Amino acid sequence: MTESTLKLKIQLVDPPVGYAFCLQRGKGVKSERLDHLEVDEDGKSSVEFAFDVTVRAARSRPEPDFFGPFTQGTPGRRFFYVCIGRVQPDSVPRWEGRVKVPLSGIDWPMVNAANKASCFLLARYRASRSDGQPVYASVSLEDEGWSVQKES
Repeated sequence: MTESTLKLKIQLVDPPVGYAFCLQRGKGVKSERLDHLEVDEDGKSSVEFAFDVTVRAARSRPEPDFFGPFTQGTPGRRFFYVCIGRVQPDSVPRWEGRVKVPLSGIDWPMVNAANKASCFLLARYRASRSDGQPVYASVSLEDEGWSVQKES
């Protein structure tokens, strides 16, 4: 099976003020939270994380499958976690939950296009509920899900 590295970016649209966000690397008790980004009183229009996954053909299906320290789940249902914590003055955030971001919808034409020089796959999700609190659990991606983007 041929493997390749695929660059992914996730944008959190309208993240709530007073919270921090980070990617989870690893699984279970051996997992770690990477450097976090905080949304301050002024707010930010978005928070963005970039990371790489390994992609190769699934064993029992023709679709791509994803591996690496950020991926979770079973073949055909892979995802990654964005952790959410409340910001505390002069200390690390108090981690409260996480968001499950799906890798579904990424097909071979997208992988091949993104593997061209200076391209990546981008997805966005709305990070705040209507009451201004953070979104937890599984999320739906904005727009039409994952899309190929050219590095600027």
